[in-house]
Amino acid sequence: MKDGFFNRIRRGLPEGFWHFVLIGFIIYSFVVVGKVIYNNYQQNKTLAAQQQDIEDLKNEISDLQLNIAYYKTDTYKEKIARAKLRYALPGETVVAVPYDEIDNKPAKTNDASPANIKRPNIDLWFEYFGF
Repeated sequence: MKDGFFNRIRRGLPEGFWHFVLIGFIIYSFVVVGKVIYNNYQQNKTLAAQQQDIEDLKNEISDLQLNIAYYKTDTYKEKIARAKLRYALPGETVVAVPYDEIDNKPAKTNDASPANIKRPNIDLWFEYFGF
């Protein structure tokens, strides 16, 4: 019985086989642990982004609730009535101020004048540096 099953297997295998198996198992363990750590990192990053989105949405909801509360006030209703309907309180007078449009047309100039002739950039740089 001294020459058991495992001893017969050990004799039939090369000398460094068990070292090779052990090193392979260690490498495999590192790969598996690394993959788990990477997946955990990705999930934490996704979770942080989703929590930030939740905070942003909560802030947006509170802003919208404040806007709704403001839109329900008499001050806002009066402001809109004055702006859109030209509403005035009793005793007030509404003054219409004419709106002047700005003339966007360029001034007419003589195209042959020396100021309108385009000079090359290199000449302008030489003039700037005094050459």
